[in-house]
Formats: sequence, structure tokens, C-alpha cells
Amino acid sequence: MTEREKQYRKELFKLMQENPDLPVVPMVDGEIPGDDCGYWQGAWGYARVDEYLKPKREYDYIFFKSDDDVFDVLERYLTKDEFNTLPEDEDKCKEIYNNLPWIKAIVVYITLPE
Repeated sequence: MTEREKQYRKELFKLMQENPDLPVVPMVDGEIPGDDCGYWQGAWGYARVDEYLKPKREYDYIFFKSDDDVFDVLERYLTKDEFNTLPEDEDKCKEIYNNLPWIKAIVVYITLPE
């Protein structure tokens, strides 16, 4: 195990101890699975507390609130009709964005092994 991976694990465990009620959500690097069967080895990457938005459709993109990409999230998450009726005021759109059903979690990135 590399020193970097040890540090990532240490940080993850600290976040888990500080936030015992939060779910831990692994985000797996798309390069890890070689095909659609079996299990694939990854390595611990960095972790952070963030909020994410579950996609409405299976295999859809997962958004993270920390990315603060208000209009992209609204356009991709809302229906076309909902998006087309948004106010033109950016602050009001930010309010709608903040009121989406965000889920607070510890997000840990699973990367390719070194």
C-alpha cells in the first residue's frame, strides 16, 4: 500500500468518525471495470463530505453540490417543461437548485491501483 493510499484511508476514517450518521458513497473510476462481470480491484482515493443528487433515471449522471453548476444541474435534472419555466433571475434559480433533494454523504473516490 502506498503512503498516499494510507493517507486517504486515514482521512476517510476520520470523516466517518466525525459523521457517523452519514452514508459512505463510493464513486468508482470508470476505468476500473474491464467488462460487465465479476469484481474489479480499485484503490482508495480521497474522500470528502458533500451532497449529491440521485439521478431520476438509472445510469444517469450523479451531480455534486460542491460543483456548484446550477444551470447544468437544473437543465439535466428537471423536465424540459420545468426547466423552460425557470425564472431568469440567477438568485431565484440558485434557490431552486438548493432546494433539490440533495443527499449529504461521505463521498470516497475509488481509483485505479498504483
